[in-house]
Amino acid sequence: MPMKILDRKLRKKRTLVFVDLEGTGFSHEMIEIGAYLATLNEDGTIKKVGAPFKRYVLAHHPIGHFVENMTHITQKLLEKEGKPFAEVLREFRKYVGKHWDDALFVTFGNHDMVIFHRSLEENEDASEVIVKYINKNNIDFSAFLSPYVQDLNGNPLSLANYLKVFGVQFEGRAHDALADAYNLMDLYKAVLEKPNILIEEYAKTLTHYHHAPLPVAKIIKKLTEGESVTPEDWDIAIAETFK
Repeated sequence: MPMKILDRKLRKKRTLVFVDLEGTGFSHEMIEIGAYLATLNEDGTIKKVGAPFKRYVLAHHPIGHFVENMTHITQKLLEKEGKPFAEVLREFRKYVGKHWDDALFVTFGNHDMVIFHRSLEENEDASEVIVKYINKNNIDFSAFLSPYVQDLNGNPLSLANYLKVFGVQFEGRAHDALADAYNLMDLYKAVLEKPNILIEEYAKTLTHYHHAPLPVAKIIKKLTEGESVTPEDWDIAIAETFK
């Protein structure tokens, strides 16, 4: 069986679609989508990965210079290779195909869902049913990991930095939708393959957890550093709160 915290997220489904989107700078319309469909074994590990899916998408509003520089996607590229959002959405539905009813859509962060919805608002001919289904069956893998693996200020990490934590090298170029989807899939694999790293990182996170009461934080710190803790230590930690 997969680890229980992830098993609950999987909801007994056996298909994951790792998705990444790029959007315009101001209107947040989709300009690129990349995805990998993976079927799972009973233990949650990846059984088979299908062919990649990548499309450029025509937007109604300008891309924005910042996004152009970050993604290398230009207006000329979209005019040459881009398709209307409604058409790309239908093609994506066809790509998932027979796995649609058993699929969960894995993203990194919540901005991808924002892009889906903003694109839907700008395209009246696009399928609201498809977007709502994706949203309902979405796993934000950053939100899943962030309670356990954080920086010293309690913030979640970037995809590239999460991969570093688990000893995996980022493949390709960041902010290329297909590359980001592939690296997200690699992160999923690493979390399942290296549960000890997740445990170690969670122990570190607990030592600087900002919302823990001070006595709890002190005791956790002692335990994490390998010290023995007694009921008397707990009483002292509570009493020190008021000094």
